[in-house]
Amino acid sequence: MVSSNILGNGGIKLFPNLKKLDSEIQRTDNNFCVISGKEYCLKVIALHHSLQRHCQIFNLWICCMDSFTFMLMKKLNLKNVHLLQVEVIEDDNLRKVKQDRKPNEYCWTIKAPLVEYLLTTYDIEKMIYCDGDLYFFSDPVSILNEWGEHSVFLCPQRDLDWVEQKYGRFQAGLIGFKKDQYGMESLKWWKSRCLEWCSHEEKNGQYGDQKYLDNFPLFFQKVKISEHLGIDAAPWNSIYNNNYKITKNDQSILIEDDPLVVFHFACLTIYDSEKFDLWSLGKLKIQTTIINEIYVPYLDEIKSVMKEINAVEPDGLSNCLSKQPYTEANTFYNYTPLRRVMDQSDEYYNFAIILSKDFLIKGLTLYYSLKKKINNFHMWICCMDHVSFEIVNQLNLTNISILQVEEIEDEELLKVKNERTLQEYCWTMKAPLCQHILSNYGEVDHIIYCDSDLYFFSDPKPILEQWNQYSIFLCKQRGSQELERIHGQYQAGLIGFKKEENSMKILNWWREKCIERCSSIYDKKYGTWGDQKYLDAIPHLFSNIKVSDDPGINAAPWNLVMMNNSSVSKKKKTVIVDDSDLIVYHFGSMLMINKKNFDLWKLEPLSFDSSIIENIYLPYILQLRKTCRKLKKKTNLKNLTPFFASIPEDYQSKNPFSI
Repeated sequence: MVSSNILGNGGIKLFPNLKKLDSEIQRTDNNFCVISGKEYCLKVIALHHSLQRHCQIFNLWICCMDSFTFMLMKKLNLKNVHLLQVEVIEDDNLRKVKQDRKPNEYCWTIKAPLVEYLLTTYDIEKMIYCDGDLYFFSDPVSILNEWGEHSVFLCPQRDLDWVEQKYGRFQAGLIGFKKDQYGMESLKWWKSRCLEWCSHEEKNGQYGDQKYLDNFPLFFQKVKISEHLGIDAAPWNSIYNNNYKITKNDQSILIEDDPLVVFHFACLTIYDSEKFDLWSLGKLKIQTTIINEIYVPYLDEIKSVMKEINAVEPDGLSNCLSKQPYTEANTFYNYTPLRRVMDQSDEYYNFAIILSKDFLIKGLTLYYSLKKKINNFHMWICCMDHVSFEIVNQLNLTNISILQVEEIEDEELLKVKNERTLQEYCWTMKAPLCQHILSNYGEVDHIIYCDSDLYFFSDPKPILEQWNQYSIFLCKQRGSQELERIHGQYQAGLIGFKKEENSMKILNWWREKCIERCSSIYDKKYGTWGDQKYLDAIPHLFSNIKVSDDPGINAAPWNLVMMNNSSVSKKKKTVIVDDSDLIVYHFGSMLMINKKNFDLWKLEPLSFDSSIIENIYLPYILQLRKTCRKLKKKTNLKNLTPFFASIPEDYQSKNPFSI
């Protein structure tokens, strides 16, 4: 053994009283230790399971920081685990600093003493300290192979320069020491420094236990700095820095060309078996591959560990969960079937529409337009009547959730319901519908409300690209001065809200204004019209508003036909408005009289350019007719007349179109 060859001055053995390995302790180089309080139990047990899965022979020492952790681990009786209570390690120096340090600071302080205790107590040659939120994805032999003949094993942060200057170049979450001269010298030095000072607040160029590691390569010999990208991979070096290529093959997950060995799930909060914060320091966009191949397997392991704990200590699981409200999560993850569907795409779109009997055909045509372009979306359809609800259910559509208006209505809404026309009440319901979805579906981080008479001609991706980091998404009317004076500068037919504080404040403000007053008749006294005129105030009252002036987003008769200052053309299969792709068109005030006859704009005669008819209206009308055929084929409907426009017998179309 190496330990028997380590000699002090005069050839005296440095560790004469080493405990021999008992039958429970494996004779191996795979020796790991970890610190755990009750809030880390789930993660530490998951760490153990990952070692068990990828490493045939290993030892894992768990230093228990509280009696609950020790009791729970003892009951679980984990294979190859050796428990010790923190009091076994503590001496007068540690007990003294313990009084003045926060729990996390004391855990940092105890790392070096723990490793020192194990190396000097047991007849083992090397020890790898692991933070409790590490998880192995392959055999840790890669660590031992790279470590080689060196005394110390360090993992670089691979973070931004300013971060490393402040928090350190190396990661204290995975560090290895050998029981040789340089390993023990560096370990004792680190222990002394951490006893002197170890705070989560930066001071005099130091931070916690970690910044001290910057000195290791300079102060000590035989220090190995890992070059393996798959060892101690973490959010800061794999998700939001470096732009490494992360792929999955049949054998393993690769970071560039290095197999993923161990991932550091730092700053991950566990609320319950479905609710998690994947990065508590801020909102972090995590790539699809990383979610599906790294985070979800880890969450699956955590969920499995919860069941194990419930089996041995039914009342103990609550001690292991975060006590903070999940609504405060920054990178919230709601582990549900819908969330897993969302995870299959880097971009996922959430839409909401309101559907009444009169708008059934148009609303379904809107749905089909999206389905034709993309599959990475979900649409919530709020049905205003039971007829619409039953028919949509019969269609067995994918990518949708069907809501009945009664699920959303509260006393405030019911109080005004009978005072308003169906159109006015639908307008009133927009904000409550968006609130309902954002509040009740944890996996949803944004919602795009669409009027039912919209139609997507292209992928909606530009909407999210333009929206970007803004709180809400507004579209300019781009209409005449008089139209905007009465109806507002912005369009309520396509509007987006995010699940964040500023956006939710705006949404609630809009809801309250619409409940107070929402009429289809312009109110000169208050300067309001429907739900829409209120939007004029939002950029003045709130910040972080995205106002889109893209001519291809929410193009409509009032800006394309009435203004008559844009060109419409077609390149290959894409409709172009001016120089922009037509993403979505708003067929406002268009009547479907029957399957053959339409009024393109019911309010007044307009001059429709042939390019607009040919490239926009005719394709839409053909799709409306196609929806009618689907309704007859997939439901028990024989007569679609009740779903066409409700008009007088002597109605004269202002802008007739027949097919």
